[in-house]
Amino acid sequence: MDFSRIEHAFDISILQNSHIVIVGIGGSYNLIINIIRSGVGKITTLDFDVVEQKNIPRQGYDQSDVGKYKVDALASKVKAINPNIIYEGITQNFLSMPSDELDRIFGSADILLFLTDSFEAQSFGNIIALDYNKPALWGGWYAHSRTAEIVYQVPQFTPSCFRCAVSPRYKANEKEEVQISSNANTIFHSELLDSMIGMLVMAILHRNYEGDDKESALLFRSLCDDDRVIRHTLLQFKVNPRGGNPLFDDAYGHLGKTAQLFTPIWQKIEPELVPEYEEDCPDCRGMLNAQITTHL
Repeated sequence: MDFSRIEHAFDISILQNSHIVIVGIGGSYNLIINIIRSGVGKITTLDFDVVEQKNIPRQGYDQSDVGKYKVDALASKVKAINPNIIYEGITQNFLSMPSDELDRIFGSADILLFLTDSFEAQSFGNIIALDYNKPALWGGWYAHSRTAEIVYQVPQFTPSCFRCAVSPRYKANEKEEVQISSNANTIFHSELLDSMIGMLVMAILHRNYEGDDKESALLFRSLCDDDRVIRHTLLQFKVNPRGGNPLFDDAYGHLGKTAQLFTPIWQKIEPELVPEYEEDCPDCRGMLNAQITTHL
């Protein structure tokens, strides 16, 4: 593969030596394909669903894939792009995996992506990310696919975890299981979210790159404050004026409803710790906050 046209964006050697683990590969099909095109050397995917006819209009699969496990259908596409890629597709549910299997899959990863529509899977992903002390990212759409969400955490750079960012969702789930329908979610929704996730993933993988000649490294630094700490770790963007969230109205209301579209709101997320909160976050308990270091 000739990476000459993208070498100003990425350090290809970093990507070729990176291992990304992705849980949920339906809507993230094109994200994975584009990660492969960018030069990442190892991908592990987890998804126990098979390709159905209803997936064809909104995911990257085609008719020849129907009936196959999604991870297997993806494998042939991946190898067609880069025959040297190290790819593993796993059809087990990671929620019920033994600890030694979790160690094998997640222990060597450079970043974890949790891209499912299952709250149970997303919340368990936070435990996994904290247990293995790995950078992680969560992404998905809200009801009617009017607004999307990305949450990310990077040890030593971000003080809060996924649970700190979306703790009201955990409380809501205690009363009734949080479920989001994929109805109205089109291929355009998937690819828009995939692109934003991809840019952040590349930036996170370049977080320790010291030069000024790679755009992904410069993007990561731009996310940091003066101490190179990242505090705005939840972002949302709308593709419909009826997407909700008063933060958009506060920021763009004076410009009109359409000014809110396709422009993310980045929210500052603090770690949920006493005395500001009644109790510490049950997941991180301030772990990420304690790891914050000065990088200047």
